[in-house]
Amino acid sequence: MLADDLKEKLVQTLRLASSFGIEQDETTDIGGEAQLIAYCRFPDLEEKSIVEQYLCCLHLGVETTAHNIFQKLNHFMVEEAIDWSKYKYVTTDGAKAMIGAINGVVKKIQAVSSNCVAIHCVIHREALVAKRLNETRNAKEKNGESYPCTCKIA
Repeated sequence: MLADDLKEKLVQTLRLASSFGIEQDETTDIGGEAQLIAYCRFPDLEEKSIVEQYLCCLHLGVETTAHNIFQKLNHFMVEEAIDWSKYKYVTTDGAKAMIGAINGVVKKIQAVSSNCVAIHCVIHREALVAKRLNETRNAKEKNGESYPCTCKIA
């Protein structure tokens, strides 16, 4: 199948790459089942560029604990014979299961790939800021109604 051929070509590229990174995020479908979606980034030395490709979607079931997420990711890496030591960065959404200081997925990854750096996804950070700005604006509007002289709404 074409999909299997493309996956094998990508996995082979990761095996040969000097380093790679993975952006990962868990999502829940309408049936309440969770998946871990992963994209990989790696250098293309011929093109002198960074390539980003869809890597996999791993079924997590209903358990999105750091242990379960790491187990699924580790199973994929071992099954595909991808060297953990080449895993240089991981981008996550900042959820506790991902970045927990003691047992988060990032800590588990760093235990098998000591040079792996964690990055908080910029899009997720922007969403957090937007949410807080909206909450601040709502509070300002409420205070403006109560104290019109002291709280002007921009």
